[in-house]
Amino acid sequence: MRRTRTNDYINIERATDLEWVVFDKRHLKRANKKKATRRNRRYKNNLINHLVKKIN
Repeated sequence: MRRTRTNDYINIERATDLEWVVFDKRHLKRANKKKATRRNRRYKNNLINHLVKKIN
């Protein structure tokens, strides 16, 4: 499986799609759930920023 890429913003049409696109594929290898949540939050913010830039 691959990591969430910045070009994945293309797959986002609704806010609920963001949860589907950003998924921690390494959740079994993380030290704890908090680190996985933090990483997902970082990817979500990154995708939202790219989405906003491409809309404008």
